[in-house]
Amino acid sequence: MLFLGLVFAFSYGFLFANAANAQLIAIYEVAEVGNSLSQLKEKAAQMPQSWISASHYQDEIIFSAPFKFGSTAWLLRIQSEKDKITCVKIHTEDSINYHPQTAPPDKGKCNHH
Repeated sequence: MLFLGLVFAFSYGFLFANAANAQLIAIYEVAEVGNSLSQLKEKAAQMPQSWISASHYQDEIIFSAPFKFGSTAWLLRIQSEKDKITCVKIHTEDSINYHPQTAPPDKGKCNHH
């Protein structure tokens, strides 16, 4: 019974995280280098985000997906300068330098804080 519970929890977490990753990719697709970060915030607020959360900073937004086993949870980092998007990057929680294999490529010039 314990084994079945663990299998269910792992499967549910995997599906949950994949749904969140799909929502991160949807935001990634509308985030274009050179566009306004303020406008992106407005667009993202109107998109389905039931599985992700957002942290807003002065020149950056970080959207995060829920935890997956193996520390493979995705973060979507969008950086800007003077309200213009300069970088759109998906990486894992563990490292800003690790790009998940199934994630789309970075957009723009990304400098790591």
